[in-house]
Amino acid sequence: MSLLNLLSLDDDGIECVAAVVEVWCDLHGVPLDSQRGREAMSEAVRLALGGQRSPEVMAEAICRHMRAQQYKDPID
Repeated sequence: MSLLNLLSLDDDGIECVAAVVEVWCDLHGVPLDSQRGREAMSEAVRLALGGQRSPEVMAEAICRHMRAQQYKDPID
């Protein structure tokens, strides 16, 4: 998913996505501009475009997605 999809969100959606991803990256020691940071952002945008607006639910979904991605595409 392209991060250009972020532009499809309203201001509240963009703020929610940015805040959730920033917290996730901070908690996991992942730079926002890294491959994993971009993957977390893409997943957050996908969730927001699907209608998810709860930061708590979005954060948990990102955690699950990133754990699954770790096994699909391990990063050294």
